[in-house]
Amino acid sequence: MKTKRPNELFEMLEELHRQYPEWPFGQLVANVAGWTNQDVWNVEDDALLEAARSHLKKTKKRTQEVCV
Repeated sequence: MKTKRPNELFEMLEELHRQYPEWPFGQLVANVAGWTNQDVWNVEDDALLEAARSHLKKTKKRTQEVCV
């Protein structure tokens, strides 16, 4: 199923790209798919979006804890 929020998915991928600039785009997408515990060619857009959101939330929380 395609997400009803494709721009949001692209925004999350863009934010992840800023966080991991050394990752080529294909690796970025494959890693996000891996966070869903699904194969990259089977993962749904909504699952990618949720995985990206979750990862960014966790990394922001860790960054805030380190900075405190």
